[in-house]
Amino acid sequence: MAGPGAGVLDRATGLVQGPRRAHAQGPHVNAVQASVTVPVDPATAFQIFTDEIDRWYVRGRYSWIDPARAVGIRFEDGCLRELWSDGGHVDTGKIVAWEPPHRLVWADLINKTGRMEIEVAFSPVDGGTEVVLEHRGLDTLPSDVADRIRRGLSWNIALRWYADQWKA
Repeated sequence: MAGPGAGVLDRATGLVQGPRRAHAQGPHVNAVQASVTVPVDPATAFQIFTDEIDRWYVRGRYSWIDPARAVGIRFEDGCLRELWSDGGHVDTGKIVAWEPPHRLVWADLINKTGRMEIEVAFSPVDGGTEVVLEHRGLDTLPSDVADRIRRGLSWNIALRWYADQWKA
């Protein structure tokens, strides 16, 4: 039996735009944004981002909390959860808004010194959906951590993984 969204990627024939460079100005900016346009409607874009995150989110030493044990990632029980090979897990985010197909927001649970939120919004545009990710609360982090996030590379890379599903 096919999983959620099966066939959607096969039917998406338009070109994917982006991801576009993350927006942040100066060393004291509180938020960074990255965006991408995908060739499906907002409901499908939301569903694939959330229900199929384990399909598109790439495993690696920089993208996981515990890369030696990580075997999956999913939104479940009100959290964004990294699953481990020993049956354990770590909750990396707590869902604070779940509004399909328009937006979701999670509070970061990893950086204990900070109070951050990540919001992902899905808006219809000609030819598909613009997905805008905003990472807020950078001013609550140690400067080296905040500066790394402000460079925007991690979110641009993650949105590229997401968008690459629609490339032929």
